Amino acid sequence: MTPDLLIRQARLTDVKSIWDIERLSFPAPWSFWCFLSEMGNPNSTILVAGPPSPKNWKTWGYIVYWVIAGEMHVMNLAVHPRHRRRGVAKALLREAMHRARDQGAVVAWLEVRPSNQAAQTLYKSFGFRKVGVRPRYYADNQEDALLMAYYWEEEVSSEQ
Repeated sequence: MTPDLLIRQARLTDVKSIWDIERLSFPAPWSFWCFLSEMGNPNSTILVAGPPSPKNWKTWGYIVYWVIAGEMHVMNLAVHPRHRRRGVAKALLREAMHRARDQGAVVAWLEVRPSNQAAQTLYKSFGFRKVGVRPRYYADNQEDALLMAYYWEEEVSSEQ
């Protein structure tokens, strides 16, 4: 677990380090320009995680998500290989879901590769569950995507 972790809104100066992590993490990475575009998209939020002050900033991980019409869509989540298995992804997802809920999201959606067991384990630990399959979703190898969802209303009803 990473106890000393700062999560903040990404800045333009973070895009290069986000893109570096992206290229290390995915077989078909987003382009640098995709991340720049996300920075200008009013529906998109990019959060980054790294060491808190007074330590020098290094981006350890990031999450990109949209909130539109009461729905959160997790677009991208990755952690630098040197910082994996320390709770960085969990902290980023927790913070993103908290912020999305504050923005009025009642459901969260994401796609994940069936071959990515680590990501599925993380999402299931938050209460996401498989609700569908998107056939041949990934362009690099035509792998299907599992569609997973989390419903905040179920969280509320289980607390009552």
